[in-house]
Amino acid sequence: MTDKKLLVVGIGSIGKRHIDNFKDYFNKIDIVDTRDDRILEAKNTFNINEAYRSYKEALDKNSYNSIAITVPPHLHLEIARMAALNDINLFIEKPLGMNVNGWDEVIDICNKKKLKNYVAFCHRHIPYTASLKSLLDSNRIGDVFNFNLRWGSYLPDWHPHEDYRSFYMAKKEQGGGALLDESHGIDLVRYLFGEVHKVYASVGNFSNLEISSDDSAFLTMIFKRNIISQINFDLNARHPRINLEIVGDKGTIIWDRVKHLISVYDSENKEWSYQQFTKDDLMMMYPLQAKHFYDCINNDAIEMVNIEDALKTQEIIDASFLSSSQEKMIYLKK
Repeated sequence: MTDKKLLVVGIGSIGKRHIDNFKDYFNKIDIVDTRDDRILEAKNTFNINEAYRSYKEALDKNSYNSIAITVPPHLHLEIARMAALNDINLFIEKPLGMNVNGWDEVIDICNKKKLKNYVAFCHRHIPYTASLKSLLDSNRIGDVFNFNLRWGSYLPDWHPHEDYRSFYMAKKEQGGGALLDESHGIDLVRYLFGEVHKVYASVGNFSNLEISSDDSAFLTMIFKRNIISQINFDLNARHPRINLEIVGDKGTIIWDRVKHLISVYDSENKEWSYQQFTKDDLMMMYPLQAKHFYDCINNDAIEMVNIEDALKTQEIIDASFLSSSQEKMIYLKK
């Protein structure tokens, strides 16, 4: 292996997961976190090269091939900009950031310096997402008319070992909340159905969770392909449900991430068929994503989701917040 050095900024649960997957592709991994307990845990778990409490110190003292930005979203932009200026390839956790502002500059820097930049909308890497896309691309249910995406979970169950109120997800100012964090769903439907024409949304706090970020985001979107959709994100579902029901003129497809199941209804023979997958298939999205990023920086593969692509999802997020505050339909840029 040639000398490939990675800096991971933020080693909470997702940061540690990325270290575990990237350790096969980088022979030196440095870490940054403000919490000593997290740094100690990472050192005891992985072969960590150096640890820092400030990403600026790490960048001042070292040269890196790549950086994984796995801190809360309000910090993404400043770290990405500084890393790009230091000629470092970017791996950015989703969502891209707090809003679209400032990212065009980062794109320009990456283009001028020929840097790879990837945003971790990892649901595109789930094997049964690929199966779903193949069914749609092969016209299995004909022309798609509408779909419903339900994406719900219970925030206090995410990290049972800690008070959910201290978690960044509970804090609006840090980029927590249902809409920003569960924007996996927006990226997923863009991947499957193309770009959005307009959106109407209600985003806010409708439960008894003690958080300043939104616990619910209900979106009605109309796509440029004239597909109408409803997306329901929430953080108060006591029984997790993540499923997508797609209606076409020849049948219906239900993609269920919790049951690891794709169900297809054929309207001609009036029968259901099933493709059963496993949790192991689901969790393959992380190593497949790590391999994809490695191929981008070493084999010149094209990023599945770069910053420019992720900005389109961010535009929908921004439009949804705006729609909710103004109580009107918002049209996306052409």
